[in-house]
Amino acid sequence: TEFLHDLRAAVRRSRSVLREMKGAFPPDELARQRAALRWVQAITGPTRDLDVQLLEWDDLLSGVPAERHAALVPVRKLLVQHRAAALRALKRDLRGVEYREGWASYRAFLEGGYGPTGDRPDADRPVAEVAGRRIRRVYGRMVEMGTAITADSPAEDLHELRKRGKELRYLLELFGGLWPGAVVKPMVRTLKNLQNVLGTHQDREVQADHLRELADELAGQVGGPEALLVLGTLVDRLEAEQHAARAQFAERFADFSSGSQRKLVKKTFA
Repeated sequence: TEFLHDLRAAVRRSRSVLREMKGAFPPDELARQRAALRWVQAITGPTRDLDVQLLEWDDLLSGVPAERHAALVPVRKLLVQHRAAALRALKRDLRGVEYREGWASYRAFLEGGYGPTGDRPDADRPVAEVAGRRIRRVYGRMVEMGTAITADSPAEDLHELRKRGKELRYLLELFGGLWPGAVVKPMVRTLKNLQNVLGTHQDREVQADHLRELADELAGQVGGPEALLVLGTLVDRLEAEQHAARAQFAERFADFSSGSQRKLVKKTFA
């Protein structure tokens, strides 16, 4: 499961750099590469979501009375079946022509040779100037988005903030060495703390939705009706953890977006 996780992390990093440093690459070719990487991210998502659900299954069960664990065997069995089907589909895609040609094209793209810089305004600028500008802007955008989130905001707002946070984290991880570690490391730490809360919030929503979607299949399984009764307990726990993560959001975001942090970002990445 970690190999798939590593692939997805590498693709996310690549997508973030291409998005944030787009002024350094030829627009048409850049668009093709971003589309190909977006496709890889999409085809690997279903399997990874099920991996996470199965990896956390025992922890999830710990919130259910031991005498009711047996009733949930059909639920885990369905999850395993879904994961196997998703993995088969993923393997077909990973062994296919589109994937093979996509990686060959991306490797060639990374080797450079882009030609004139007329349509690449950032190509001749120092990387610290370009990366610093993007770090400043993404951080500022996150502060705006997070400040607008209230108790009534939809879950999608927190998910969008999480995605921007990933882009900022990858920028800091890849280019952070260009600035003092005394500034970058604390910033990364507060960002990770915020990301952990946002990640839990999103994961629990996905997991709860997936368990709910099993209801129709469970109804026709041996032991299904009893499993459905206990399934509600699992969903309730996931929703409780999602709510707890949301309750922690304000504190984590306050650390990330404090006035002193904003001044430091503006000064350091100018």
